[in-house]
Amino acid sequence: MRKFIIHLADHKSDCRGKAQHSGLLLQRYLAKPATGNQGDPEERRALLQAAIEAAQAEPLKSLYKQAFDHWDNSFRNDGYNDGLHLFVDLSTANRLIVGLGSENVLETGIRLHHTYGLPFIPGSALKGLASHYCDHVWGSRGEANPPKENKLFRRGEKYHQFLFGNTDDGGVITFHDAWLLPEKNLNVLKLDVMTPHHPDWPTKKTPPTDFDSPIPVTFLSVSGAFRVRVSWAGPAGFQQSAEWTSLALELLKEALADWGVGGKTSSGYGRLVYAERGVSTCAVTDTKQSITAPSGPRHERGEQIIVTRIEDKNNKKRFQADDGFVGYMDAGEGPDIDVGQTTKLWVAIKNPQGYTFSLKQPKVKEKPSHQQHKRDR
Repeated sequence: MRKFIIHLADHKSDCRGKAQHSGLLLQRYLAKPATGNQGDPEERRALLQAAIEAAQAEPLKSLYKQAFDHWDNSFRNDGYNDGLHLFVDLSTANRLIVGLGSENVLETGIRLHHTYGLPFIPGSALKGLASHYCDHVWGSRGEANPPKENKLFRRGEKYHQFLFGNTDDGGVITFHDAWLLPEKNLNVLKLDVMTPHHPDWPTKKTPPTDFDSPIPVTFLSVSGAFRVRVSWAGPAGFQQSAEWTSLALELLKEALADWGVGGKTSSGYGRLVYAERGVSTCAVTDTKQSITAPSGPRHERGEQIIVTRIEDKNNKKRFQADDGFVGYMDAGEGPDIDVGQTTKLWVAIKNPQGYTFSLKQPKVKEKPSHQQHKRDR
């Protein structure tokens, strides 16, 4: 079997040149060593070139177009109203490389869609970028005396936590994977090169000198346009859900344009700007000035309120109130409802981070009246 794979991968045959899945080529069809002192640079280049050609296969383009349309239409048919799903089409300003350090037989990786073998940007990478940018730029980390409003965007503060959540709560915004636009998929994978001038310095701790020989390393980068999308994931009926969703998209667009996503951003990689024909579903406004973040949970102990069951990684029953704050049950498992369904619960404890809920009405100590207070004195 191994000999058969090597035969298929051999760059002298035309088998590898007929492939239509770049990811499969890069993972399975290396015929001989292509890295290290004994590696064959021609084999490395041949494999990368085969991956570039596979991404341009006509049958793949047709299939991917159908998959993209199905993914795109799913956001229009999920029952949400306008304003809770927003997207913008952005193009690479130069090149982009996501997954450069991932495990790979060529020692330089790239993140490709598992099914279609085309580039995409994981939603987790976009959320991490937006969170970091929100903390440092919108939160004015570098300023000695920033406006009070800016401090609320710092990590751990109200605005930031409301948008991105924490380890138990994922926040009110979902950052989706960014898919490559089908009509822009003409020559998306590019042969690129990096040239470490002092290869022994990081590994062998050898001081760099002018006598070191640079060693060019070829790798794949991306040039194309992506559909970047965010969605409201907070409680249904929240009064400012559309404004918060628009704010999140503006934040992400700024981060992608200023900082970029993926690897080698310090060298200019990863910047995404407006596509030539990109269309956003929301107008560009100064949304930060029109939003008032929750100052804290607004429901008091002893209130019975409507809550929504939300997912929890620890398999606990977690519920979200209509003010966006989250809470767990005081004791027991709580009502047996599915994620997304609503029910009524009593507020047992109120704290700055959220609530503790109860199935029974808690006893609320009555405050003494003014006349009672006078008699006690």
